Amino acid sequence: MQGIGLLKNLGEDWQQPIPEAQFWNGKAFETLDPGKTKLSSRAGEFGPELAFAKAMAAAHPGKTFYLIKFHRSGQPLYHGWDGNKWAGGDPQPGRANFYPGETKDDPAKGKHYLDMMKVYGSALDALRKEGKTPAIRGFLWMQGEQDAKHEDSAATYAASLRRLKARIEEDLGAEAMPVAFGQVLPHEPAMERFTQRAEIRAQMAAADARSGKPESIPGVTMVSTDGFPLKPDTVHYDAKGQVMLGEAFAKALLGAAISR
Repeated sequence: MQGIGLLKNLGEDWQQPIPEAQFWNGKAFETLDPGKTKLSSRAGEFGPELAFAKAMAAAHPGKTFYLIKFHRSGQPLYHGWDGNKWAGGDPQPGRANFYPGETKDDPAKGKHYLDMMKVYGSALDALRKEGKTPAIRGFLWMQGEQDAKHEDSAATYAASLRRLKARIEEDLGAEAMPVAFGQVLPHEPAMERFTQRAEIRAQMAAADARSGKPESIPGVTMVSTDGFPLKPDTVHYDAKGQVMLGEAFAKALLGAAISR
């Protein structure tokens, strides 16, 4: 999630560097410094990573942690999508989606997933070159609007999320990785283009490890976004909404660490 919250809409305490948080800038890790660290493709904007980092630093004062952000706004997870175009059928190589494949060498892995793995791999390799042994403590996921536009992708979202978690764990060597994800499209009524809004939100709720549903995934926590303030388009979170989302993500992952 790129995030389009505006830093100028936050108070002075949100403008200060977070020494504990080292943020991957594509070439090296740098101290997360709002207004200087590039958190979005556009200057002065941010997503949930800012409040997440601030909350994690408060929970672990003086302990360094590393954040690797990848965003590709409005893109699908399900294999039937090719960007914003429905292609359907079986998984196919070269499609613009986050489909992670069934195996490590699956040729049908989506282009976005492959790009994401390159970013993560480069950042982890940089730590190893410094003599560190990186351990993946959690994964945050905020996606699903595109998948809410077709019945197949919406009705099987929990299974897609389960596959994504399993593939990342194997591809990056992240054992039993805790996952926190946000429930999309809280606004009621839904915009017409999100034809399966109710279905995908139900699938997301069922994917939560605490749901008691057959779709529940161990180690996965859904963050409810109901009540988080949105911009007038009713899809994107404003500055306060991004802060609330980041804090909710931190709470979810901290809870997962305690449960382990």
